[in-house]
Amino acid sequence: MHTKFKILMLVRHGQSTGNVDQPTHDHASIPLTALGEEQAKKLSTRIDVRPDLIVASSFRRAQQTAEPLREKFPDVPVEIWPDTAEFTYFSPARCRGTRRTERLPWVKAYWQKQDPRYCDGAGAETFHDLVARATLVLQRVEERPEERIMLFSHGQFISCLLDVARHPYATDDERMTIFRRLPELENTGLVYLLLPQHE
Repeated sequence: MHTKFKILMLVRHGQSTGNVDQPTHDHASIPLTALGEEQAKKLSTRIDVRPDLIVASSFRRAQQTAEPLREKFPDVPVEIWPDTAEFTYFSPARCRGTRRTERLPWVKAYWQKQDPRYCDGAGAETFHDLVARATLVLQRVEERPEERIMLFSHGQFISCLLDVARHPYATDDERMTIFRRLPELENTGLVYLLLPQHE
């Protein structure tokens, strides 16, 4: 019996206003910059093979990045999967109106804790939550009938999903120790992942 595989194409969103250090008010509604919109259009021209399913996170910047490909393949089904959103490890209320550079000291302190179950406050996730989401998304993709799925998501979520796929038996502590050293996709970066096809 031969094992069949499916292809998961993972795309990080285009450049967003948060990436260029503009103040952000709601993590989910951060839009693309003009450059990010252009990156999304260029990405769509590089995709020659029609996917069977297009998936985007519930965050605006991921959906905007997917839009040119949706227009290129209007007959391809599109789904929004909220559990593919970016890792929200700070309380949204704490971050409201701040810039990326202002949050850098918080980022450093968070990762120095090395505590997968630490929660920053209301609306924030733990690292354990992120790993659990990535694991469930992988399981969902493996169970889907489509053979070519294109997922528009976010840098840290994609890094975690790839780590879970490649090292399924690692502990959350082990994952968190190396997480910041994992390669992160550039804006509109694309990576292919082969997964078993269940029949």
